[in-house]
Amino acid sequence: MAQKPDGKAARTERVTFTRPAAERIAKVVRAVEGGDRDTPGIYFGSAPGSQQKTFRVCTFTGAWSINASKTVTFKNQTTTPNTVSASNLFWPIPEGPQRDCAIAKEGTAWYLLVPQLYAANAATAATLTTASLEFKTLPVVALATSSTAVFSVSVTTCSTAAS
Repeated sequence: MAQKPDGKAARTERVTFTRPAAERIAKVVRAVEGGDRDTPGIYFGSAPGSQQKTFRVCTFTGAWSINASKTVTFKNQTTTPNTVSASNLFWPIPEGPQRDCAIAKEGTAWYLLVPQLYAANAATAATLTTASLEFKTLPVVALATSSTAVFSVSVTTCSTAAS
């Protein structure tokens, strides 16, 4: 005998349907049994086990100022819609060609996590020797697509005459 949640035996009562209700239920059962059984059921809200994508890899072109929005295109997705508007809160991105970026979604808004970065060498110290001017460098992360500053030191030699 079936039990109720309180552990006591449940009385079995007969359930009756009207003829139209029974026909409606039978029609739904036939449709389900004849259909694709791998299709998920109907859910209101989020389906159990489903996950919305909250992290995406995208591309964008051009400068992207802090506190500005930009339309980005999802990588590896050719079906539309394949773009969203994302906000940049942290990175001052200079003008440049198309580059990759990572975005994340909070609520309904998308935000830039990190743009594509580049490695560059930055001069950290200079030493003048008897034969040359030597620079020490340190690799740094840069937002630019190529070196943004060039500097050079001209070296001239002088001869002294013996007296």
